Amino acid sequence: MNSKSTSNRKAIIVGAGVGGLSTAVQLAHKGWNVTIFEKEHKPGGRLSAIEAEGYTIDIGPTILMMNDVFHQFFQEIDRDLNDYVELVRLDPCYRLNFADGTSMSPSNDIKVHLDEIRKFSPDDVEGYLKYLAQINPRYLAARHKFIEKSFNSLSDFINVETLVGMWQLKTLNSMYDDISRYIKDERLRIALTFQAIYLGISPYDAPSIYTIIAYVEHALTGIWYPKGGMNEVSKALVKVLEELDGKLHLNQEVEEIIIEKGHAKGVRLANGEVHYADVVVSNMDFPMTMEKLIAKPYRGKYSTSKIQSMTNSCGTLMLYLGTNKRYEDMDVHNIYFTKSYKETLDQIFKEKVFPDDPALYVYSPTKIDSSVAPEGKDVIYVLCPVPNLESSINWKTDLAGYREKILQKLERSGLTDLRKHIEFERVYTPETFQNNYHTYQGSSFGLAPTIFQSGYFRPHIKSKEVSNLYFVGASVHPGGGVPVVLVCGQLAAGQIRVDFKEAQRVEKVFSMPVQAKA
Repeated sequence: MNSKSTSNRKAIIVGAGVGGLSTAVQLAHKGWNVTIFEKEHKPGGRLSAIEAEGYTIDIGPTILMMNDVFHQFFQEIDRDLNDYVELVRLDPCYRLNFADGTSMSPSNDIKVHLDEIRKFSPDDVEGYLKYLAQINPRYLAARHKFIEKSFNSLSDFINVETLVGMWQLKTLNSMYDDISRYIKDERLRIALTFQAIYLGISPYDAPSIYTIIAYVEHALTGIWYPKGGMNEVSKALVKVLEELDGKLHLNQEVEEIIIEKGHAKGVRLANGEVHYADVVVSNMDFPMTMEKLIAKPYRGKYSTSKIQSMTNSCGTLMLYLGTNKRYEDMDVHNIYFTKSYKETLDQIFKEKVFPDDPALYVYSPTKIDSSVAPEGKDVIYVLCPVPNLESSINWKTDLAGYREKILQKLERSGLTDLRKHIEFERVYTPETFQNNYHTYQGSSFGLAPTIFQSGYFRPHIKSKEVSNLYFVGASVHPGGGVPVVLVCGQLAAGQIRVDFKEAQRVEKVFSMPVQAKA
């Protein structure tokens, strides 16, 4: 039931991204007076959409997995997700296109999926089954003991439960090395590890625990499409917030978090207005929160030099295209690999240059949803991983040539005469993401989830230096990805209620997967 009567306290949240909206809804449901200040003209942050000329094109995340997290989130606020978002399960999950001309369509149907593997390497079927046999306990340990648990103190991390969980994770090698123990075919290895790019890190460097992503996609919850696009998730959260009398102010940029004698007191807006509250929650990217909103004496260990030394995720070059032609020979999600995938990723992450051959992800929701484009037309969303702004790339002079290289590759890959049929286009670079969404160095996925930037070692939800100050988002524990950031908001709201003695402990939000409807 709605618990409005339990509190009359006030929370101010900086930013209406997924983390901010999640926290706001959870607190409002418990009776808090919640206000969000968002600098952009629409909520959602990167989980919003470009809506123009009859097209609705998601800006950032497009793949929805772990649907059980979304269902449970709505259950906790006494609502049914199905009343707000229509989810459609995708099968196959996506189409993988390899440089040798072969393609693979991973399926939720285990027999179909094993047949796909058998096409590439019959000997790897057994290896894949061995991978499945060992991955579920690791997935459960990751969710129960790390993702859905706060690490605000050393005692949260150094205890029997967590140490057992670390042993269960077996995460001291990389994703690629881990999968290579079971799979010999190089294309299949890539098919089970490329998901590291969802987090903005190379599978050759990502901790091996992230091999759970392929398991979630292919064998557990599957991949889902929200009708209208992923931006419908943000719209659903905004609708719930309105139902709970929360306030959302757009085009209102926060310039400073007001801190007095070590206590967060409120915020000062760019227009000079000052607003006070019992707690302040920043959904701005954590490094940018430190640099832009918090005075130096209250940054703790996160000095400018510390932030500059941290490892950031890659950037993305985005082409949001509307075409006057339908490209029917595509799936909803399509990935185009390169001849030497490791070389491509090394150029992005180590050399910090444009890769010679761009790896591409293409999203075309019109294959399943006619509402996102005018009749007879297509949405072609193109994501190309590129270095973030730590590189020496000049986006003003170098963009046009690399855009052309991307379009040429797509035309060679089956999107015939694509350039001739583009009638709508927006291009976002890492500079766009830094300017519009305050992502540090234009990194599209927040801080990279390296071993020493995960769990207790990742920025915490609760400030150690300032009371009543909290942080949410992809750069904060438990990390990136829409369902995980949604959980981050739940953990933050729970921690706030514990700190204000409205609850005795942060409730675990772990649940088993929700099964697909027949």
